[in-house]
Amino acid sequence: MHLWKKLSQDQLVQAKDVRQVLSYVETGNTEIGFVYESDAKISDKVKVLAVADTNAHDPIVYPAAVTSASKHKEATKEFLSFLQSDQAQRTLQKYGFKQTAND
Repeated sequence: MHLWKKLSQDQLVQAKDVRQVLSYVETGNTEIGFVYESDAKISDKVKVLAVADTNAHDPIVYPAAVTSASKHKEATKEFLSFLQSDQAQRTLQKYGFKQTAND
């Protein structure tokens, strides 16, 4: 989007993570923050002004897998299966997540 250079650097406040940015906006400590759409959707104290073009960046992916050291492999496999269910996908979509191809 090439907007970063247009922002006045002396007016920017950096935070440790997206949730802290969201908190700054919710409490009025800053007027605008850049957060994930999914984080903005969990707050009733903020208004989404714009959503970045998803083609402007690589997809944000949250991978999940059963680790070889897991002591609960079957339960983990069941949870991963649940995450792929229609019910779980509807809930994730409600909060701004998009389904990707299952690899």
